[in-house]
Amino acid sequence: MKQSRRVVVTGIAVAAGALWAGIGAAAAGPGDLATGSASNQFPTPAGPGSARLDAAAHSGPSGLDPRGNVHAKGTTGTPMGEFEVQGPVTCLRVDGNHAAIKYRFRRATGSAAPFQGGGVEVFIEDNGEPRKGQPVDATGFAPPQPAGVFDANASQCDDPNTQPYDTVTSGNYEVRDRAVRP
Repeated sequence: MKQSRRVVVTGIAVAAGALWAGIGAAAAGPGDLATGSASNQFPTPAGPGSARLDAAAHSGPSGLDPRGNVHAKGTTGTPMGEFEVQGPVTCLRVDGNHAAIKYRFRRATGSAAPFQGGGVEVFIEDNGEPRKGQPVDATGFAPPQPAGVFDANASQCDDPNTQPYDTVTSGNYEVRDRAVRP
């Protein structure tokens, strides 16, 4: 009977130690992240375009092992300009409250259909929670690229601090740079 109690106590101690280690790892966080959903309008030669961007991008420190998924749906502002794209993250670069995310178009419909298999780089700026019901975050993007062009640099994100951004019309993003704030 004493031996079985010792095994149970030892088992509980090991389980408690594992739980404590797991809590410590969770508090430290998985690395950098850029997540959230927002809508915005942007200028195009044909007039105003609009899009909703849903991002869930994560990586280890300094962008190592990028993962996640991004989905966008909107219009270029031209007739037949509606599009929808979705796919896996190939690159995440976070610097302070700015993030650059590249993702491959596993799905591309509408005006984005010719870019199927290619991808795009989007930029997210996190300025905190909406204030008095007004969004404060911003987004930007580079033009989509066909597969061959995208493949050449799919794992290399541009500096998110040098990009033009448009304030979102609704929604909220969260950008976390683990090098800056835990």
